[in-house]
Amino acid sequence: MTINADQILIIDRNAEDRERLAAYLSERGYFVSTAESIALATLLAFETKPDLVFADVKNDEIAAIPFVGPNNDGASLIVISSTESAGDVVACLRAGADDFILKPVLEFASVDHVIDRTIQQIRVTNLNKRLRTELEVGNKKLREGIHELRRDLKAGLQVQLKMLPEQNKRLQGYDFAHIVRPSLYLSGDFLDYFRIDDHRCMFYFADVSGHGASSAFVTVLLKNLTVRLLRNFKRSSSDEITCPARFLKRVNQELIASDLGKHITIFAGLLREENNQLSYAIGGHFPLPIISSRDETAYLEGKGVAVGLFPEPEFEVYQRVLPRDFRITIFSDGILEIIRRDSLVEKENLLLNVVSESFGGIESLLSSLGMDDIDELPDDIAVMTVSRSNKT
Repeated sequence: MTINADQILIIDRNAEDRERLAAYLSERGYFVSTAESIALATLLAFETKPDLVFADVKNDEIAAIPFVGPNNDGASLIVISSTESAGDVVACLRAGADDFILKPVLEFASVDHVIDRTIQQIRVTNLNKRLRTELEVGNKKLREGIHELRRDLKAGLQVQLKMLPEQNKRLQGYDFAHIVRPSLYLSGDFLDYFRIDDHRCMFYFADVSGHGASSAFVTVLLKNLTVRLLRNFKRSSSDEITCPARFLKRVNQELIASDLGKHITIFAGLLREENNQLSYAIGGHFPLPIISSRDETAYLEGKGVAVGLFPEPEFEVYQRVLPRDFRITIFSDGILEIIRRDSLVEKENLLLNVVSESFGGIESLLSSLGMDDIDELPDDIAVMTVSRSNKT
């Protein structure tokens, strides 16, 4: 028996009856307090409120009994009386008593029966209260933790957005634009474009495996590496940033060394303004970039393994002289999740057709693909365009 569940108060004007019941209950292991009247019972000091009260009272006295009733988070009340009137018994039960025992109590079987039933109910009630309190405390801590996590993730998103280049930027006569839509607060999709020298600019588009915070950490690694390689080039200590294949190999080394258990699909391209030539390498990126011109719209050719899976991968450099007017559109694979077609081939064909017929910006392109009808993205979605127009 536990102290919290087995506190009993006895109120009885008859000292002999009071002490006999108290002695019996104490022998059974209950913690018993006694009083000869309701007035004296109110003066008793309890570390914890009694859970069960035995009282020799009339029905009109029940309201005055301490600890009994709903307003006191009430103890169970057992009226113990010598009345022989059934009406008195009913009146006591209606006034709030939980049970009734007739005096004199010489055999305690009826007391045991009432106590066992009542104490069991008390224990269940107290257990439910304790569990409810623990649940409320746990839920409060969980809500506070979620609130703090959301705040941290929002701060992380701001940091991640600041790592991205300007949404619309011109470099060496080429126009770059992008949109990144994370499925959670943070994104595993990342991209960048920047000037290398007076004649060349570099761009890449990466999709980290998974999404959320762990994938976002890899984008920080990627941005940091890009800054270092660009700085090394300007110091003439490394030219990895000027070759898409060597750039992917370096990213591969950094990712494996980090031991984050992540891999990246990535497309890296180098543009030369003097001859309008594109050199590029593919690290498992899918869907392939789409190139559009006045004559055609098609996927760029090429293949290559994802970055971060193998210690010494080989990447091929593809070269292509671009049309005078063109647009390259690159999607992360999250775009395939929102296209409502049955097969992958159908999704790729639809993507190609939408890009071919789109003359607006990225927002218009995404709208044509059904983005406006989706409330919650199943995966991160990013889009980047690289274009050049003779009109400009």
